[in-house]
Amino acid sequence: MTKIKKIIIWGHPLHSHTHSYIHNAFYIAFKYLGYNTYWFHDNSDIAGFDFSNSLFITEHQVDKKIPKRNDCLYLVHFLEKTNYQDVNSQNLIDLKCTGRDIIRKKRENNKIVFTPLNDKNLEFYTVINNQLTYYMLWGTDLFPEEIQKNIDNIENIKKKQKKYFFFVGSLTNPWRQTYHYCNANNIPFRNFGATFNEKHPKNLTIKQNQEAMQQSIIAPAFQDVKQINDHYIPCRIFKNISYGRMGITNNFKVYELFDKKIIYDRNINIAIKKGIEFEKNYDKKKLIELMTYVKENHTYIQRIKAIKDFINSKTEFIFK
Repeated sequence: MTKIKKIIIWGHPLHSHTHSYIHNAFYIAFKYLGYNTYWFHDNSDIAGFDFSNSLFITEHQVDKKIPKRNDCLYLVHFLEKTNYQDVNSQNLIDLKCTGRDIIRKKRENNKIVFTPLNDKNLEFYTVINNQLTYYMLWGTDLFPEEIQKNIDNIENIKKKQKKYFFFVGSLTNPWRQTYHYCNANNIPFRNFGATFNEKHPKNLTIKQNQEAMQQSIIAPAFQDVKQINDHYIPCRIFKNISYGRMGITNNFKVYELFDKKIIYDRNINIAIKKGIEFEKNYDKKKLIELMTYVKENHTYIQRIKAIKDFINSKTEFIFK
C-alpha cells in the first residue's frame, strides 16, 4: 500500500479554460483541509520538485507533460491511456461526470453496471475495458461554513438585488435567449468572464462572482440542448444557490436532483418569468432549505471525502 502525501493539481492556469475553475475549486478545498497541495501545468518549471507519493488531479487536454510515476495515483478527467504508457493501469482512475458520462456510456452499452459509492447516490464507479472509472458531480466553490454565513445573512443578501441581470460565462444559445428577453423587457444585461485570457479585466474572483450573483435580478443556471439531453449537472446551479439565490433551471434532471424544489421550465422565457415572480413573493424558508442541502452535499469538501473513501476502498493507495 502506498500512502498519498501530497496533492498535485496539474491543471489549466486559472481563467485560461472553463475547467480551470474546477481545478481551482479542488485546489482551495485541499488547501483548506490541510493537505500539501500544489498547482502546476505543462509550462511550469518543476525542476527539483519531489513528486513522490502524490495524488494527481488533471484533465486530458492539459496533461501532456505531467510526471509519470508508479508511486503516484492519477485521477484524470477523460483519461487517455496513451499519455500514461509508463504508468501501471492500477495507478490510473478515469474521472467522469455523474449523469452526463453515465448516460453516454449507457447509450453505447447498457450492460455496464454503475455502483453507487454510498447511499447518497451522488458518486458512482465501474470498470470499463479493465479501467477503474469514477463518476462525480462538480460543486460550489464555497466551503460549508461560508454557505452557513450566507444563510445567516440571507435577508441582507436579498437587499443587494438590483434590476440588472449579471451573467458570468460564455454567451451560448440559452444565454443569448436570456439577453434578448432582458433587452425586450428593459433589464440591463451585464456579461463577465469567459475570456480565457488569464489577465483580462472581465475575469472575476470567487468573491466577485458571488457578489454579482447576489446583485442580479435572478441567477439561473440555463443549459443548451446537448447538456440537457446528456443529463449534465452544471456547477453553476450549486454555486448560485450557495451564494443565496433561488435555483432556476431548464434541465429536468437538475430539477429532479433538487427534489423539484427549485424553479424549472424547459422554456427559458417562462423560467425567467417564474424566477422574477419568486423574487416578488420571496420564500426565505424554501431558499434556506436549498442552501442547506448544497452545504451538506455539494461542496468540494464533500467531493474530497468521497474521493478519499473511493481511493481507500478501491485502489492500492492510502489516503488519510
